[in-house]
Amino acid sequence: MKRIVHLIPYHEIGGVEIAARSLPTGCHGELEFERNYLVKAPTSTVEAGEYHGPEVSLNNPRAFWGALLRLYRDPPNLLVASLWRSALVLICLKILRPRTRTVIFLHLAHDVHLVDKLANRAAMSLSDAIWADSSVTLDRRVPRGLHGKGRVVSFLLNQRSLPEQCDPVPEFIFWGRLNAQKGLDRALGLFATLVRQRRDARFTIIGPDGGMEDQLRARVAELGLRDHVVFKGRMRHADIADAASRASFYLQTSRDEGMAMSVVEAMQNGLVPVVTPVGEISNYCDDKDSAIFVHEDDAAVEAVLALLADPDQYRRMSCAAAKYWQEKPLYRDDFLDAARELIGSRGDEA
Repeated sequence: MKRIVHLIPYHEIGGVEIAARSLPTGCHGELEFERNYLVKAPTSTVEAGEYHGPEVSLNNPRAFWGALLRLYRDPPNLLVASLWRSALVLICLKILRPRTRTVIFLHLAHDVHLVDKLANRAAMSLSDAIWADSSVTLDRRVPRGLHGKGRVVSFLLNQRSLPEQCDPVPEFIFWGRLNAQKGLDRALGLFATLVRQRRDARFTIIGPDGGMEDQLRARVAELGLRDHVVFKGRMRHADIADAASRASFYLQTSRDEGMAMSVVEAMQNGLVPVVTPVGEISNYCDDKDSAIFVHEDDAAVEAVLALLADPDQYRRMSCAAAKYWQEKPLYRDDFLDAARELIGSRGDEA
């Protein structure tokens, strides 16, 4: 039995954490998978096959030393580290136990800050492999000389049957962290332009505050959108899917992205994404075929209005968005296949 540990800073609702929990802990044929978190978030639940560190700040040294000591005493056959704080633990473990196989897993197409850049670059050099959530992340983040270690891991979390085709309504939705990266300030401006022509338009914004919620609420007031925009805060995944079933468009004008899992989920639900073509979005969305690309806001608004006036064309685009993800490999399967190749272990999954 070969043991794999996926190390993550803490359990949140972001793409990294949701993907990690889509792979069940426990035995998968000859592999045993577990999740480790540096700290225990106050609202997180502990599942079987998980270890959560102390309930302290992510910047508390206890979180790092505790994880390192645990992994040093009981080293896995493969350590997979996501995000820069976990990369610091990987670096230390690789120095103390150089024979331990390690993977640094990249989830964004750009460095967030200097420490993020330095920690991930060091981890890339020391690791046996580099995994990325998309080809864009791999190309942009990994130095050319290390590309031979690189591999893209699918971030499709589940397979879904094709959704029922419906006529379009001016209902828009977004889910994710409310941070600057997602560009929701621009999305609100675009939506305000549309509201001037469709007073029945509504925009539902779901997700925890990532530092921008107060500014976004102020922007809603400034644009006169209080009767058209609702902030729902955190929601369970099943509740997000229920809210998405009542919408026709997914609106996200990100400044930068890696894989953008919420866009993938929206497409699987049959929503037409209205998105900036950044990161991997430009590779799996097709402008005017399965999505509306936001280059100029006014042009994007006109494209949305045209779809609202042409239900047949909307249904064609909705169907194309959902069909794209049929038959694509799942995250859980791709993760385990990549692990098997790296540690030289083969066999059928249980």
